[in-house]
Amino acid sequence: MNIENLTYGDVRKISALVGQQTQIEDAEVGDGRPVIVRSRDAGVLFGHFAGRVGSTVKLRNARQMWHWKAAQGGTLIDCAKHGVEIEACKFSVATATAQVFNACTLIDCHMAAAGTIEAVKGGDWS
Repeated sequence: MNIENLTYGDVRKISALVGQQTQIEDAEVGDGRPVIVRSRDAGVLFGHFAGRVGSTVKLRNARQMWHWKAAQGGTLIDCAKHGVEIEACKFSVATATAQVFNACTLIDCHMAAAGTIEAVKGGDWS
């Protein structure tokens, strides 16, 4: 192929192929570990890591964390390390799977911390 004779259609085909290759290389297979995901559009979710392609993260047993209070400190990293104050949190019920688009943070949770997050009664807004 002579680069000087490329058509617009040729450039689009090459671009699509390059984009597909980038997505395949920028992927991670899920292993079920507990994680907290912050996204630009959907807020913060907790779940078990089921995989990632680019900035899209798939979770199993996912729940949205609407309001949280870390057991120590105040950030999501603190929640992932120390857990949460169960009574001070407002989370959704768990769903079988969720795809989180535009994820900007993926934080691994300590097992004990994950236990406190899972202990929050989902959907209890009182």
